[in-house]
Amino acid sequence: MKLPTEQQCQSYFTAYVVPGNINSHCHKVREVANFIARTAKKSGVDINIKLIDCVALLHDLFKIVSLHEDDLQPNKFHSYSFSEKEKAMWKKLKEKYPNMHEGDVAYAVFKEEFPEMALALKNVSDPQHLNPTTEEMIVKYADLRVFQNNIISLPERLAYLQERYPSPKWPEYIVKLEKVEQRIKAMIKMNPDTIKQKMEEEKN
Repeated sequence: MKLPTEQQCQSYFTAYVVPGNINSHCHKVREVANFIARTAKKSGVDINIKLIDCVALLHDLFKIVSLHEDDLQPNKFHSYSFSEKEKAMWKKLKEKYPNMHEGDVAYAVFKEEFPEMALALKNVSDPQHLNPTTEEMIVKYADLRVFQNNIISLPERLAYLQERYPSPKWPEYIVKLEKVEQRIKAMIKMNPDTIKQKMEEEKN
């Protein structure tokens, strides 16, 4: 499986003028996903840690394409002020990839050079994707546990998402996500609520 190097991954953030708040979120999700992956690997789970690393880091590389113009201004959900360069990239991506979400854009950009990663990026961002691989599930769960660049509980994250993206499908979706958390718990053999604490202990 061909995957981008660390240098390539970091260069994408510059090339696509990824906003600072999205950049920091991606790097935090990467930290959480890698911790889960390493812990699961130690427990005997057969996973591709390098794929998880790349997908977690790049999962929101094109997040800005999903934003509406009103989202570019500080609001109740975020206080970030987008620069003129970031707004210009938003406009460019919107024009090049109309009516597409971040996963679809990532797939279009990477499918030729990194097909497996491209598909994983597309699946991770698709809430309707029902059969994720273990790698995709870990990245999706890590993303759920990170708000901006802070690790929070699943109920806290879901409360925010329901307010931010109202939908009658949330009750059904929440049940599925709670099952995902139970699968993660079984893989890492620890309470997922202790992930933040365990990561801090690991750093020290």
